[in-house]
Amino acid sequence: MVEYTYNVVPIPFSPLPQSHVDKHASLRLLALRTNPECFLSTLEDESRLSPEQWRGRIDTEDRVTFIAVASEIPKYAPFDAPLDPTSSSSSSSLADTSGPSTLLDDDTAKWVGLVTVLTPEFLQKRWDDLPRKFRKFAMRSGKPAHVLVSMWVHPEHRHKGLGRLLISQAVDWVKNRVEKSSVEDKRGDVVLEVFEQNTGAIVLYRAMGFEDIEEVPPSIWMGRKIA
Repeated sequence: MVEYTYNVVPIPFSPLPQSHVDKHASLRLLALRTNPECFLSTLEDESRLSPEQWRGRIDTEDRVTFIAVASEIPKYAPFDAPLDPTSSSSSSSLADTSGPSTLLDDDTAKWVGLVTVLTPEFLQKRWDDLPRKFRKFAMRSGKPAHVLVSMWVHPEHRHKGLGRLLISQAVDWVKNRVEKSSVEDKRGDVVLEVFEQNTGAIVLYRAMGFEDIEEVPPSIWMGRKIA
């Protein structure tokens, strides 16, 4: 059985190598192909995106995408490697989530999950083009919220805590961003939309402090306060 360690890291802003653009596009299309029932977007539509459009999705400071990276653990340690008596015998483990972004450049590591945070600045630039329901829930506190989208974990790497880790990293990023902002009011919201049939995701979000805002079949809008 292959063993992995996992890290969650954000795709860094410029300079953005083409390899990151290509890997992100491949992962997103795989998510749409594997679980089309979980997304509003379709594989057909996003397969038509140009290289410049894929780059535009992650080469911007008004949205950030976190990637779950799986690194295979060698079956046999080198002869000169010290034995670690504290190492786990588990088939997988969550590594230090503050791992360097160089993990994204490791060709032996697999990109196995993602979540994207849309900032209030992102929403404001595109406000008139957003669906009405999106604008409604993004403004539930009277000012634009941060919105989580595109959450997905590869089926072979589920039930290992990656969903929780991705959401935790995204929420922590929002908290740090709000705390460092120049505005006096440091309160804010993180909101998301999830299909009602995606019961596993709903259970996870509720366990992580998200509350139901409103059911808009076939979806549920959920939110969490950032104090």
